[in-house]
This record gives sequence, structure tokens and C-alpha cells, in this order.
Amino acid sequence: MVAVLNEDKPYGMEMDMNNAKDSIFAPGLERLKKPVLPLVNMVQFLYLTGPFASIEEVVSRLTKSVELEGVEYVDPQQMLRPYEVFLQEFEVLKGKKKLSVSLPFIVNEKQEPVVKRQALELWIKQQILSQELEPINSLLCEPCGCVLCCTGPNSEFDEAAGYKGRMKQKFFEIPLAENEIDLFSVARIDTEQSCAVMSQSEPSLQIQQAPFYEHQMALYHWKNGWSLVLPEGSVCPHLSPETQKCLVYVKRPAVCRKPQIFAYVLEKTADTAKRSDGALIPVYMARSKVLAIWDCPYVRKFQDLIGSYAEMSGLEPVFKKNKT
Repeated sequence: MVAVLNEDKPYGMEMDMNNAKDSIFAPGLERLKKPVLPLVNMVQFLYLTGPFASIEEVVSRLTKSVELEGVEYVDPQQMLRPYEVFLQEFEVLKGKKKLSVSLPFIVNEKQEPVVKRQALELWIKQQILSQELEPINSLLCEPCGCVLCCTGPNSEFDEAAGYKGRMKQKFFEIPLAENEIDLFSVARIDTEQSCAVMSQSEPSLQIQQAPFYEHQMALYHWKNGWSLVLPEGSVCPHLSPETQKCLVYVKRPAVCRKPQIFAYVLEKTADTAKRSDGALIPVYMARSKVLAIWDCPYVRKFQDLIGSYAEMSGLEPVFKKNKT
């Protein structure tokens, strides 16, 4: 079943993609039609129930095509190779190795801790799905010519992107890792006040007796990290006004590589838990979903395929409207 969190159409969406030639989306769609998680589940099952000493031993035997969920995987071994570093973590379950990373504390939607095996499976699936979706999103996003993710509310690019009408939001933001902020030559707000709140906190951060989003575009250091804040009418400095293309596409921030279908197997919460050694670790909630943003043109065009991709992966597809 496909869950739609908000069935209203995005504001004034008029982008007609039905007439677009699907051939330009073919590389992304081919990957969407053959998700890797069914193969991952098969490898996990074979490893745990068979006489295999390692995940590599299982993968090395997948030399013939495999049909799963009605889909033929012609070269399963080659398809699994990019994810082997994650697959090998399953060897923990046979006592063959120790985890190479520290697992976060994972709870279910009732706030109850999940057992170690389930936590490991969820973590592995989140990592694999995130890695798989990045190139899929890039292949589907670029042909659209949409710049909604690169502009503030009610910017001059709205109409060019196929959207019009007033938005309710006062600002949009682009979350950034600390090593990505140098990509942007704009003002930085890194104060005791900004680091004590988040962008959505109420009351809003005040700068010169006005909400932060009433000022010009800037980088903000929040309690939960850095972000580029795009106020009303602003445009990412790396979006070319002539071509409406990203000027730093090859080295663009990680968040810009992940529009608009997300791995939502796990969701990071604001909570922390204390490990047995006293260290604080993040708390994640198990969601077991694929989240697709309804505003995005290619999400709306290929919603059925996205739903099938999620269901083949054993996850629930959820479509959510993000910008109003």
C-alpha cells in the first residue's frame, strides 16, 4: 500500500512532464526497477542458513541470473559488489567478526529498543539504500530542469520551474556538513545564540531585532549543525541564472545529491542514549519506509515505479508534500 501523507497537489504545479520523452529518464528508471535489497535479503538468508564461512563466499557463487519478485537480475554478483562492505557486517551474526562501526541505539515507533539482530539489519539496509538511491536520484533529477531545491520561497525561478503561487514558508534551508560550508562565499552566523537553537525553533533566532529569515541569505551554525538559509526570493549562489544549472555540480553538497527519494529505514531523533562504557550515542527510530517528496516532478511522474521499488525492497512507500 502506498501511503500519501498529504494528498493535496503542490502549489500551482503545472509542469507537464507527461509529454517528456521517457528515454531521458531510462538510466534512472532501469535502476529503480531493479532494487538491490531483494538480492541483499537473499544473500543474508543463504549466509545464515548455509555452510558459508563468509559473505564473500556467498556472493562469489552468484554467477548466474536470478529472478526475484518477478524481476530478473542478470548479473547479481556484479550488482552486489558496491555494497560488500555493508554486507560483510552480517558476519557478526555468526560470530565471524566484530562490527566495524558503532551501531546507534535503535528504537521502534513505540520507543522500545529493538533487538541487536534487527538493529544490525536495519542499519545495513539504511546504508545500502542510501548508497543505491543517490545515483538514481541524480539520473532522474537532472532531466527535469527543476530548481525548486535550489531556491528560496517565491523566488523568481518558481515560474520557470513550473510552479507559481505564494508559499507559506518564510525560508528554505540546505543542511551542510562542516567540510561543505567553504563552498559558499556568503555571510556566516556562528554565535552562542544560533548554536543554542535550531532553524525551526520557536521563537525564531533574532538578528538585529528581526527574525533571521528576514535577512539576506547566509550560513547558520545551529544546535544541530550548519545550513544555508534561503529566505524569500533568494537563490543558491551556485545556480546559474543563465542556464539554471549548478555551477559546482561535481562537488555539490551531500544533501544536493539526494533529491527526492530517501532511504527512511531509520530516522535520527534528537535523543541520545548512554552506552555501557558511558559514551553518548545517537538514537534512531525504525521506520522501514522509502520517503518520496511529492513536490518533485519526477516523483509525481514515476510514483508507481517508486512504490514498486519500495515494496520490492520490503519497505513501505510514503509520499510527503514538503513545500506549501
